[in-house]
Amino acid sequence: MTQEDKKLIEKLKELPADYWDFRDDDTKEYTHGIHNYPAMMVCPISRNIIRLVREIQPVHALFDPFSGSGTVLVEGMLSGIMTVAGNDINPLALLLSKVKTTPIDDWLLLSETDKLLQRISEERKKVWEPLCTADSYMTDTLQLDVAGKTGWGDEASKYLRRYCMDRNLNIDVPEFKNIGYWFRPRVVLELAIVKAEIEKIENEDVRDFVFIALSESIRFVSNRRNGEFKMFRMPVEKVQKFNPDVYEEFKRILIRNVEKMHDFNIALEKTGVNSEVSVFRNDTCTLEDVPDETYDLIVTSPPYGDSRTTVAYGEYSRLSLQWINPLELPEQEIMKIDKSLMGGKKYRNGFEFTLGSPTLRTSIEKIMDVDLERAGDVYSYYADLDASIGSIARKTRSGGYQFWVVGNRTVKNVLLQTDVIITELAPQYGLTPVYVVDRNIPNKVMPSQNSPTNVSGAKGSTITMEHIIVLRKN
Repeated sequence: MTQEDKKLIEKLKELPADYWDFRDDDTKEYTHGIHNYPAMMVCPISRNIIRLVREIQPVHALFDPFSGSGTVLVEGMLSGIMTVAGNDINPLALLLSKVKTTPIDDWLLLSETDKLLQRISEERKKVWEPLCTADSYMTDTLQLDVAGKTGWGDEASKYLRRYCMDRNLNIDVPEFKNIGYWFRPRVVLELAIVKAEIEKIENEDVRDFVFIALSESIRFVSNRRNGEFKMFRMPVEKVQKFNPDVYEEFKRILIRNVEKMHDFNIALEKTGVNSEVSVFRNDTCTLEDVPDETYDLIVTSPPYGDSRTTVAYGEYSRLSLQWINPLELPEQEIMKIDKSLMGGKKYRNGFEFTLGSPTLRTSIEKIMDVDLERAGDVYSYYADLDASIGSIARKTRSGGYQFWVVGNRTVKNVLLQTDVIITELAPQYGLTPVYVVDRNIPNKVMPSQNSPTNVSGAKGSTITMEHIIVLRKN
């Protein structure tokens, strides 16, 4: 154990037991608050990690290999770190990270957004009557069930394009799978108008910034149940009565985001540093584009398990990507994002355990006794996590610290101690476990109980505590 390790441990031990809970902190300040995202690391965690490490040794380069919406990256900039980098494989996460870490001049942003809102308002006035009658035309004239899976649900684009053609409406109706299942007729037309006007913005940074406002608007005006990350629709009776105001929702979010960017600009000016920010789209098992031995601080929070059974980042992002699609991906690729994330590989016929964690082996053997396929899902996730630990270690400078924020989930009533597993896997990659901090998770989005066995009435606790694992590169 180094002198720096001892100093860091001493500082961590001095903190109160509830220090890392951050129950009363504003976690949506600055650009942190411009868009929601699943399982976001609250910003005071990385802010305080950066501060504590800097009290012991300099931090010149910061990296988050599972950067999600860019929380750690924003905090790196606000802390005045010269080199800041993130990585994710989800296109929506990449767009969010780019927008949140790209300062835009206040006057330029106000000017462009004011002109945009004016253009949208004028376009809506031109087609006001057809907008107002779109829903009733589909339900009353064509006798379509706008809450049904078939008819309107799977052929909405066809009906709306014909509707626009008959009325000489210059609205580019998008086409993607089940668009009508997730959106009412008028909502589709209004979103199409907003999108078309955004695309006229010449400045790429401003255009991306506004697309993020559209992305969040899409969630609120869709038929998806709010407050959940997976693709669950409202009950039929609610869909039939749902009548969101697309323009007002978009306007509200856009104005809020402009204010967040203004606050971000002011905070950045105080640092006196223009951070160099990079965002990579690599598999964390390889991180092939990320430079080796570059970063002296890693702050990250990997997924707690495979997307299918934990947080489905791809499902959460799907409607936004189908409308915006910043990387112009084929729809099939958008639909398969979750399969490309950690634990996406399936082991249906068993597997050979080769990972260096006795704790994980014991847990997986217990799960195998109950369900071989679920054991394969668990192994797939940890195999990817192991490979990620190795690749991230290669990117870390000697003497650099890594902080991993993880949760210990339960599968088939078997607790998977990810904090212990990481400390067992890390040494083979030249990483020394230094310390583990426990923190409560206040204000969770996930329910406090779920049904882990899919047996009616059988409940199990979900994750209510996280663990911050501290490693050091030898």
